[in-house]
Amino acid sequence: MKRELGLAGVVVTVVGYVIGASIFVLPGQLAGATGPAVVLAYGLAAVIAVFSCIVAAQLGSVFPKTGAGYVAIARLVSPMGGFVTIWLMLAVYILAIALIASGFADYFTRLFPAVNSTVAAYGVVLFFGIINLGGARRLVNLQTLLVLIFMVALVAVSLGGIAAVKAENITPFLPLGMKPVMQAVVPAFFSYGGFMVVMELAGEIRKPARTIPFGLLLSFVVVLVTYLCLSLALVGSIPWQTLATLRAPVSHLAEILFGEWGGTFVAIAAVGAAATSVNALILVASRDIIALAEAGIFSEKLRDGDGGESRARNSVILVVFFSVVALMLGQTVMEYAVWVSGVTLLYQVIIGVAMLRILAREPEAYAAAGFKLGKAGLLAGGVGVILISGLFLYFVLEGSELRIFAALAYLITGISYYLLRKRKVGIEGWV
Repeated sequence: MKRELGLAGVVVTVVGYVIGASIFVLPGQLAGATGPAVVLAYGLAAVIAVFSCIVAAQLGSVFPKTGAGYVAIARLVSPMGGFVTIWLMLAVYILAIALIASGFADYFTRLFPAVNSTVAAYGVVLFFGIINLGGARRLVNLQTLLVLIFMVALVAVSLGGIAAVKAENITPFLPLGMKPVMQAVVPAFFSYGGFMVVMELAGEIRKPARTIPFGLLLSFVVVLVTYLCLSLALVGSIPWQTLATLRAPVSHLAEILFGEWGGTFVAIAAVGAAATSVNALILVASRDIIALAEAGIFSEKLRDGDGGESRARNSVILVVFFSVVALMLGQTVMEYAVWVSGVTLLYQVIIGVAMLRILAREPEAYAAAGFKLGKAGLLAGGVGVILISGLFLYFVLEGSELRIFAALAYLITGISYYLLRKRKVGIEGWV
C-alpha cells in the first residue's frame, strides 16, 4: 500500500467514520431513555473513547502497517487472538454497512420519494465499492466533500439549537435517575466507536508516528464538541418526551429553526453522513482482509502483494458482496448500536492486554516508534482500557442470552476455519 494519507486525510477519514448516520437518529432515542441527561451519556461515552484514542495512537505507531490492530494482537497476544478479534470486527463492519445503507435509503427516499428504498440501499453499497476500487486518494477526495456538508449542517443546528434552549426542557436533568444514563452510555459509545479505524489504515498514513496521534487528537476534539453541542441543542429545544417519538430529530429541529429548507438540508447531510460511514467501513474491512491474507489465513488472492491495487480490489469486492448479502438482515438502530458497541468493547479489552505486553514482546518495535507513552503510560493505558471497557461490556451482556448465543456461534465458526486452515497450510508460529 502507498502511504497516501496525511494529517487532513486522517482527520477527514476518522471524523467521517465516527460521525455517521447514528448521530442523526440515536440522540432522540437515547433522550427518550434518559431525559436531558443524554448529554451526560455522550460525555461518559467519550471517556471510553479517550482510551480508544490512546491505544490506537500507541499501537498504530509501533506497528505502522495495514491492519495494525490484527498485527498488534497477533504478535503481542497470540496469532489466534489476532484472528478472532478481526473475525468479530469483520462481522460488525459488514452488518454496519448493510444497516447504515438502510438508514441512508430512508433519508434518500425522503428527498427523492420516487426512488425505491431497496434500490437506494443496494446502490450506495455498490457505488462506494466502486469508489474504493480506485484507491484511498479518491476515497479521501470524495469523503472530504461529504464530511464538510454534514459538519456544516450539524454546526448550524447545534448553534441554533443552543441559542434556543429553554430551561424547562432541561430540568429536571435526571428525570429517570442515573441508571438509565449508565445503560445509555453503551449505545452512545457506538457514536464514538470508529477511532480504532486509524490502526487499520496505519500502512497508508504518511509519517505515522506524528500523523496518527495528532490526527486522533484533532478528530476526537471535533467529534466530542459536535456530540455534546448537538445533544444539548436537541434536549434544550425539544421536550425529551417528544424527541423519543421522532425518527429524524435533527431534521425536525432544523425545520423548527430554519424552516422547511433547513430540514431538507439536514436530510441531505444525513445522507452524506450515512454515505461516509459506508465508505469508510468498506475501506477498513477490506484492509483487515488484506492483513489476514498476508498472514496466510485467507487466500493469497486477497493479498496486497505484487498485484498491488488489483489484489486490493479483490478484498473490496468480497466486502461488498457480503454487505449485499447482509442487507437481507435488519435490526433497530438501538439494537444495532448495542451490538456494535459490545463487540468494540470486547475488542478493546483484548487490545488493552496487547498494550500491557508491548515491552515484553516487542521491545525493538517500541523503541523504534516515534510516539511512546512510556512504561507508566503503557500500564495506565492498558489497564484503563481493560477496566472501563469491561465495565460497560457488563451492561451489554446483562440479560442478552440470544446475543451471546449468536456471537458464540459465529466465533466457533471462525475458530474452526482457522484451525482447518492452519492444518492445511501449516505456517510456523500459528497457535
